[in-house]
Amino acid sequence: MPMSNRRPAPANQLCDIFFHIPKTAGQTLSNQLFREHRNKAPLETHIGFLTKSAWQKFTQRLEIQTAQPNFQCSAVIGHMKFGVHEYLPMPSRYISFLREPVKRFASYYYMVRRLGRVPSQHRFDLSRSDWNLPSFETIAAELDNGQTRALANTDWDLPFGQCTEEHLKIAKANIDKYFAFIGLTEHFDISLAMLRRVYGMRWHLYVPKNVMPSQQEYRLPPDILEAIKELNRFDREIYAYVSGRFWQEVHRQGSGLQLELRAYQACNSVHQVMHRAFYPLKLKLKRSWKAQKLKRLRQTKSKVVR
Repeated sequence: MPMSNRRPAPANQLCDIFFHIPKTAGQTLSNQLFREHRNKAPLETHIGFLTKSAWQKFTQRLEIQTAQPNFQCSAVIGHMKFGVHEYLPMPSRYISFLREPVKRFASYYYMVRRLGRVPSQHRFDLSRSDWNLPSFETIAAELDNGQTRALANTDWDLPFGQCTEEHLKIAKANIDKYFAFIGLTEHFDISLAMLRRVYGMRWHLYVPKNVMPSQQEYRLPPDILEAIKELNRFDREIYAYVSGRFWQEVHRQGSGLQLELRAYQACNSVHQVMHRAFYPLKLKLKRSWKAQKLKRLRQTKSKVVR
């Protein structure tokens, strides 16, 4: 990683790195973080599927930006490889969320099926080393201990089924050294409450984004579910490791946190009801406004031609 062109940043500037692991409610949290940093200088990775070429394009863009005079960045948000902090001229801290591994496996698998990356008629074959999964670049990285791989910053070409105990050790070490906060997708609201206390974030009401139907894992046969659990044993250990520390901190915060949580959930429930009631009307008005604008534009062009 080229470092020579990096310019020093102000001593009091700190960059929040939202390490978005796919299918961990990251899109919902990303929206909240953009709202928190909207008057500052957030930087989005603009990476959908985290492929090697997409990552190289982002890091090249980041190197150009960090070499500019007066470069500022209050947050980096999106899908990314671990190590973004090494590109930044200012101190930083990582934020992330983890999800129960079997649920995450199912959510990611059905997402790529819906998007056509996996054929709709696909069937797992446990007798094969690759489980009969397509060779699309991100599938092995995401379905085989994807959270451990992300946190350990494993090589791009690590084959499916080859995540090891050493990767688990590296992931835990990175968590201990670099991550200021890791929340739990299954306990999203209380994770937000904890994040607010850790960072002093404001409350931001939300509507869940990019959510797949619940209980997808139960559409998979029992033998496949057992194989997924065994395959993702390192992710299950990472999740237990983070979860234990998370609930210890929740307990330490005391009853005040629970009161804040109940108040927030009451407000957010009202917000979500209002959203469901009025969002379709908002879309209809927006489409109507665009149609009227296009009509006026065509009328103006017609007059000019005449």
